[in-house]
Formats: sequence, structure tokens, C-alpha cells
Amino acid sequence: MIEVTRHTVAIPGLESALEGLKIVQLTDLHRSGLTSDRLLRRAISLANSGNPDIIVLTGDYVSNRVSDIAPVARILSALHAPLGVYGVMGNHDHHTDAAGVTHALSHAGVRMLLNQNVLIKNSLRIVGLEDDRHHFMDIPRSFVITSPGVTTIVLAHNPVQAEQLAERNCLVLSGHTHGGQIHLPVLTTRELRRIGAKHYRSGWYTVGCARLYVSRGLGNVGVPLRLFCRPEVAQFTLTRAPADSSVGSD
Repeated sequence: MIEVTRHTVAIPGLESALEGLKIVQLTDLHRSGLTSDRLLRRAISLANSGNPDIIVLTGDYVSNRVSDIAPVARILSALHAPLGVYGVMGNHDHHTDAAGVTHALSHAGVRMLLNQNVLIKNSLRIVGLEDDRHHFMDIPRSFVITSPGVTTIVLAHNPVQAEQLAERNCLVLSGHTHGGQIHLPVLTTRELRRIGAKHYRSGWYTVGCARLYVSRGLGNVGVPLRLFCRPEVAQFTLTRAPADSSVGSD
């Protein structure tokens, strides 16, 4: 049921220490009565089985119930990556209990990047943007002490946030859209606009200098099903690209 998508991302000037580095993205778990724990545990197993160096989580761990926070944190505690597990918040997390989600995931081994960044191997900067729909996003604060010569990966729940990064040569990983969840062209287009994601449904987009990937995510909202839109675990492998090119992907 869950599809593991695999992508090779070419980064100009990538340091040799990062060649072949694997990153797995999970997003939109939406632990609730509409998304089974069995599916979420399967996603964790698939993520770990790819032997990623880094795992990133791009928000919406719960939908609207505080009682789901502790269970989803327990599920996520099984994630393993030698260079760390990093996460950002989604709009549903803020709507439910932002402090509770942050606390629970931090204790489960997830380093939450709330308008913050972290340097890995002195050559990879992971930037975590806060939720834009609740007006918490602070780009200057998120990018403080970043260097133009360092490979940058940005975690942003809503793909539309990439539009504010268009002048930065970076890879942006997002979720939020569920790929439409029930993928019917007219209805999906209307729903994307309703949730503030514009035309960014799923897959790869170029936004100025930034390269954006929108994952279909795992969970459900509204109804306990997906149509023409399988849940997704995304895996990215970094490789060096010619210095005169921008961030690219397969």
C-alpha cells in the first residue's frame, strides 16, 4: 500500500563527505481514527529499512486530538538514523497542541527545528521553517549563521513556503497536501487552493533557485481512505553535480 519513492538529487559543489548520503522523509502521519497505527508502523519500518543517514519529518503528526500525541510519539521513537531525526511542525500540530507535540517528539528522539537550523558534518545545513498558516514562519531567524557554500535542505510543511526561498539555491522538502488524498482533478485543485498550497500537489517543482519536493504523506483527514494517491515514504540520495548547475533531481 505504501509506496517508497527513490530520488537522486544532484547538488553543485557537494562535499565528498556527503556523496551518497541518504535522507528519508515522512510527513502528514495524522495519527487518528482515520489513519491506522499499523500503516504508520509499516512506514517507520520502511524508513528504517532504507538505512538512511538522516530522517526528516515535515509536520502534521496528529489531526485534532491531544490524545493522539503520545501514541504518535511512541511510534516515531522507533526511527533510527546515525546523523539524526529532525522535524518541523504542521498546521494541525499547532491547532491541536503545539507545545505538547514539540515536547513529546523531542522526548521520542526527534530534534525539532522551529525556525532553526543545524549543521551536519560541517557541510550540510538542515533548516526547519515554522508553520506559515499560523504566521509563525521566520525566515531570517531560520537561516541565521548559514553559509552560501554549505548544502542546504529546508523542511517546510506547506510547499508554498518555497516561494519565499526562490532566491536561495536549496532543496525544500514539504508535505501538507496529501497529494490530494482523493485525487480527482477538479476537486483536488479546489482543495489545494483551500488549504493554501496553490498548485503544488505532489512531486518535483522548480521555484526560482530552489528545488521543491512535495510528498504525498501517509495519513488521512476527512475520510479514512485515499483514491489514486498512495501514501508515500520518500528517499533521497545526494550526489555531486557540476558546479555551474543548480540543485537538480531525477
